[in-house]
Amino acid sequence: MTLQELRTEAWLRANDIDKSDQDRVWPMYEMNSYINRVYFYIARETKCIRDSITASICRIASAPPTDLADLTAKAATDAWYAQDLAYYNDPNSWLYGHLVAPNSYPLSDKILEIEECKWTTRQWRLTKVSCKKWQVNPYWEQVIGMPTEYCTDLDNGRLTLNFRSDMSDTLRLQVRRLPLTKLVNETDVPEFREHYHELMLNGILYHMYSKQSVSDMDEGKATKYYKLYMADVDEVQQQDIILDDRLRPNQSMDAFR
Repeated sequence: MTLQELRTEAWLRANDIDKSDQDRVWPMYEMNSYINRVYFYIARETKCIRDSITASICRIASAPPTDLADLTAKAATDAWYAQDLAYYNDPNSWLYGHLVAPNSYPLSDKILEIEECKWTTRQWRLTKVSCKKWQVNPYWEQVIGMPTEYCTDLDNGRLTLNFRSDMSDTLRLQVRRLPLTKLVNETDVPEFREHYHELMLNGILYHMYSKQSVSDMDEGKATKYYKLYMADVDEVQQQDIILDDRLRPNQSMDAFR
């Protein structure tokens, strides 16, 4: 369903159809806000949007500085490179005189969960661990080698690797994420599976009847549609669990995602 279709169907169910926008109880701008609120809530709570191809989210370039001048220039504006420059110049550091790729990379704030992380040219899938595993070695940030593990609990919003690579490569992620953008244009369509679209309507109606004005708020209907909304969110979660089960080896022909 498009943004326009979702809005029109909600108006129809609330008997707010066939009016000019200024005469509506719930005008268009307000409806679009409710629709996007429900859209992002369902995506966040159910993690039903999967992605492995969007470059800005699922690709992370990893490369060492080309030379000392490059490292110095990067260190002027980046704290992680500044730390590496300090290691490079410290005779007591394991990275003394070595140019290595960073071991910490910012993640898109759209990412809810990383399901897979692997190298592009090196045939290796990285294992997700806690940084506590590495911290038994106080110098873990200075160990040179091909990274084989990653964590997301060292710094908020960043992916960290266990070893320091001296080779260039690209990390490829498979993630569950939030929608890339809000629904803005009339023909915009939610990213999740099409038969989940209608499950947005009870959530939209809940927000409509929760409108904070004396004449428009209807606590009875708001409560009714909230319960239906939560049941719909649970339905999306359960459907994704069923699909995951059916897509496991030896059962993959039972599902169509």
